[in-house]
Amino acid sequence: MNTPIQTLLVPTDFTDKSLNAVYLATEVALRHDAQMHLIHTVSADFIIDHTGRQMIGGERVGENIETAKRQLALLRKEISDRHPNLRLETQVTTGDVCDSLNELVKQIGADLIVLGTSGVQRLKQALLGSHSYSILNRANCSVLLVPEDLKHYEFKKILFPVRVLDHLEEKLDFALATSKRNESEISLIGIGNMENMPAVRDAFLVMREKLKNNGEHFKSKLVLTADNAEMISQTTEAERSDLVILNFEDEGKWKTLFSENFFKKIINGTDTALLFVKPKNLEPDPVEISSYDITLPIPG
Repeated sequence: MNTPIQTLLVPTDFTDKSLNAVYLATEVALRHDAQMHLIHTVSADFIIDHTGRQMIGGERVGENIETAKRQLALLRKEISDRHPNLRLETQVTTGDVCDSLNELVKQIGADLIVLGTSGVQRLKQALLGSHSYSILNRANCSVLLVPEDLKHYEFKKILFPVRVLDHLEEKLDFALATSKRNESEISLIGIGNMENMPAVRDAFLVMREKLKNNGEHFKSKLVLTADNAEMISQTTEAERSDLVILNFEDEGKWKTLFSENFFKKIINGTDTALLFVKPKNLEPDPVEISSYDITLPIPG
């Protein structure tokens, strides 16, 4: 079958956390016969004067770019030596990480960003503005979050929650493609409360029928609960799921999720990979340049 995973975009800062995501992305790319793009973004600030946009500390930035190119070349050689058939590209960019990623999503038509995340000790940072959360929030395509402690790179047990009705077909496409290439079992779980259960049940039954028609190895259940995050957490742990496929728009209100303990229990509290399905947007929002405009008067 066709796969929705044809081009992977993998940011790295060469830490253990990001390298673990690189190694998992490599295995995913090989299974899906996908192309993989490694990117490192060098931070840079700019000033704007009457002559235009100028970089601050250009000499230091230039040195950092050369260092990053050498590190990427070494990483590319390491991966290519192990997997000579992998289609692999590398690139160094400057500026904002999210803007750089979204520009590449547009240029190369990336389907999935694979991103390393820290463990539970970084909960506060992850919620309040880390690169990981910012990328997840702003990315113009789907994002796979890879916990630092995740050391197995096959997805044998896939959890597919049905909580809302948006983008279920896209979630199903990812689930089917991943299952075929990992020989996985899919666990379909419909999760609703007294108010939305009729709609959730209808969507759940549609997804279950499509899994049957595709000959998938799966199990299913419908659950009434007042705490969706807790139910997903418990199911993930009980079934030892190694991939959970979620709808980003469903999970987007992070303050509400924080009160539900969702990030603590799912993103930062487990070694489970999380795939947030987002519709691809090839027309990114305008780039916000980190800069100082010295043509404007100084307040006060």
